[in-house]
Amino acid sequence: MNRLMFIYISILALTAISCEGFLDRQPLDQISTESFYQTEEEANLAALAIYSPMLDVEWQGKGWMITEIPSDNTQAGGTDPDFTPIDNFSVSADNLPVANYWAFHYRCVVLANVVIEKVGNMSIEQATINRLIAEARFLRAFSYFDLVRIYGGVPLVLSAPEFGDDFLLPRATVAEVYEVIEEDLLFAQEHLPARWSGIDIGRASKGAAMALLAKVYLTRRDYLGSKTWSKAVMDMGIYQLMPNYSDNFELATSDNNAEGIFQIQLTGCKNFGTGNAKQAFFAPWGEGITKDRDGWGSQIPTGPILSNPGTTIFEAFEEGDLRRDVSMMTSGVYYPTINPQDGGYTYPAQGASATLCNIKKYVVGSGSNICFMSTPQNSHEIRYADVLLTFAESIMEIEGGVTKNPEALTAYNEVRQRAGLEAVTEFNREDILHERRVEFAFEGQRWFDLLRSGRAVEIMSLHGKNPSNEKLLFPIPSSELKINPNLEQNPGY
Repeated sequence: MNRLMFIYISILALTAISCEGFLDRQPLDQISTESFYQTEEEANLAALAIYSPMLDVEWQGKGWMITEIPSDNTQAGGTDPDFTPIDNFSVSADNLPVANYWAFHYRCVVLANVVIEKVGNMSIEQATINRLIAEARFLRAFSYFDLVRIYGGVPLVLSAPEFGDDFLLPRATVAEVYEVIEEDLLFAQEHLPARWSGIDIGRASKGAAMALLAKVYLTRRDYLGSKTWSKAVMDMGIYQLMPNYSDNFELATSDNNAEGIFQIQLTGCKNFGTGNAKQAFFAPWGEGITKDRDGWGSQIPTGPILSNPGTTIFEAFEEGDLRRDVSMMTSGVYYPTINPQDGGYTYPAQGASATLCNIKKYVVGSGSNICFMSTPQNSHEIRYADVLLTFAESIMEIEGGVTKNPEALTAYNEVRQRAGLEAVTEFNREDILHERRVEFAFEGQRWFDLLRSGRAVEIMSLHGKNPSNEKLLFPIPSSELKINPNLEQNPGY
């Protein structure tokens, strides 16, 4: 699928959702949506273009500002005027990351709508039409799932834009948004292939649609649904945990591995904006790990709260948990695969941040295919470990919040034992919330887990924050309110 990185941006023009100013001039190649959607290859290229917003630094590079900084796993590494208010639950509707999160997710939605409409009217094989529409509907559902969890009810844009159309839509209810997500994913899992091959490896698959459907049902507390769909992924026999947890975050073993159900496909020193930018923000400041101008430590693991010991992510890892040093850099730990040409890297004994530790995931060092704000490592969106823990949690909830069910224990313990921990004979809600915290640390899951658990206010208060229930949703960006008078702001903003 390497060719995706080279064609994403250019194909945007072919879908009539291009950058500002493009529609003000005649395309040099005279391509329009009317003349473009003629062949199967053109339809395929348009489907690939839907992924383009996910490559942008504002999505995969800075998404952590919205999905990680509010949680008890991380905090802002400095006093940036955009990051710090998110960390302190004092964010305003003018916050730029909040606006960009909205804008790039809706860009993906609109690109998907174009493909759904245009491909649906093409004279090509129906099976191909169904597959391409299924891919578009998966990506639309993926985007809306993020939007509804961050902002609550949002406008449902479900058709391709046409000049003269009224897109000043009011907010749909949360239930209405989830209804669309569910319908999209049910269609996607029916028509997407179980596997892709060759240059198409990494595109959305049947397993990705079923795994996301399981996450949606878990979020909605439909535990029978989440159990059914997570078990369906397990029964495919395609995915498995990588032997070592670190395999998911080393350059040589992470991309499209056996555990990766859906990853954002990224490249290194190609066009800017097609690489993984997380290293730029996670790598500790002043350590020279990237050997470039980045490595800012913008987000760091949480520091101790004197009145509430035991609340940091460092303290969350059990003794002997192999995931800790893979997830975060701590005093004196040696990393042989970070700049091996220099003999590796040892994190300073005195630390390199305000909390004396830094994030390790996605920090890979320098290299010939690593440039400013860009590494070639894919970004994990759904791992098989998530499916196993979703299955285990679903059974636990069905059984009332605690379980000794053998099937649930097998799935739960598979994740724990891979981390070097002993198997347990039962687990409860507190246990699985903890297990998910350490398994997916810094992967954009913790804030969503706190929200769906209903314990976000309680846990963040223990961590020294005092958010109100109103502040658990982000504000609708002020830029959108100015454009669309039919939008209503979330309470508290």
